Amino acid sequence: MIRLAFLSLVRRPLRQFLLFLLIVVTCALPVFILQMAGGLYGGINRAVSPFPILAGAKGSAYQLVLNTVFLRDRPVGNIPYEEMKKLADTGKTQAVYPLGFGDNYRGFRIVGTRADLFSYRPVKNRDPWLSLQEGQIFQKEGEAVIGSETARMTGLKVGDTFRSVHGTSPKGRAHDHPFRVTGIAKPVGGPYDTAIFIDMKDVWEAHGEKDEAHREVTALLVVPKGYKEAMSLLASYQKNRDVQMVFPSQSIISLYAMVGQTKHFWEIFLTSLLAVSLVITLLVMYWSGLSRMNELALLEALGAGKWKIRQFLLAEEGMLLLAGSCAGWLAGYGASLGAARMVAGSAAITMVTSPDWRGALIIPLVTILGTAAGLLPALLLGRKDVSSYL
Repeated sequence: MIRLAFLSLVRRPLRQFLLFLLIVVTCALPVFILQMAGGLYGGINRAVSPFPILAGAKGSAYQLVLNTVFLRDRPVGNIPYEEMKKLADTGKTQAVYPLGFGDNYRGFRIVGTRADLFSYRPVKNRDPWLSLQEGQIFQKEGEAVIGSETARMTGLKVGDTFRSVHGTSPKGRAHDHPFRVTGIAKPVGGPYDTAIFIDMKDVWEAHGEKDEAHREVTALLVVPKGYKEAMSLLASYQKNRDVQMVFPSQSIISLYAMVGQTKHFWEIFLTSLLAVSLVITLLVMYWSGLSRMNELALLEALGAGKWKIRQFLLAEEGMLLLAGSCAGWLAGYGASLGAARMVAGSAAITMVTSPDWRGALIIPLVTILGTAAGLLPALLLGRKDVSSYL
């Protein structure tokens, strides 16, 4: 029966190819959107997770998050370096790391910080957020560690030298003293794969901040001791006129809600899209079965039993739907991988690309329900006089 069903499929290649193509497109679209939505959410959340609290100049909280977490947009401004000591003295923080922005090399943002940032563990008992793939951490002025994507796209290697450029544009004014690459960081799956890390003192030196009393930083990465301490810190900075303190994760959630792209929205949208895809598949397979009523009637008139006809349809349409839905899942997932590469290149967000198991549900759903819809004409035929179709 399977061999007969396969021969029936190849006997009408154009018709079956069009049905196959329609099934592929119908299945690929919801899989693609599911992977994109989940991948973007996962990539953004992964980028934000190492930043429990940020302190920066008063202004737009979104701009502070975009600049500090995603290395996009311009810095809001600077705050005194002394603010770091004040936060450390509160007794409510595990660590406070300075972050200084304002320069770049070929468009890759330079991040001034301290070497101990490479020992920072966002999750206890797990590897540090930043670690080295080769070389060593900067230990003195004029040394730099570059992100994995920075190394790949610029061709810089350990031992190479480069000159930073003032501002965020690659066409800015070059600084005088060069930097030597001492290490290349392991991929972190986020925007900081495109960063260049240098000692904070180099940032001050490049911008003429020699007086310690006037040294500034763009932002502070604040690691609280716990939730209670975090909320206490946030409350204490509510009325500060010069410094704002934000939870980047809350800013991202607020941004999602503001543009209507909440998780609930995507769940409703994807469920609706999946339902429409299934309805289209069911209708197409039902109409396909109706168009073959004469053929089925002829088979019955020639002596094929009703059960044999149903077995034949079950095998033929099952093979077509299974092949089409599998190809649709592969097409949707493959398209999401290509889109993820484009997003990573333009937005510095590394999307989560692991397959979402919910997308694979479309294969059994389409195969089982579509086959059932295709069998309906055969069931109708069993209740009628076949002579009317001959």
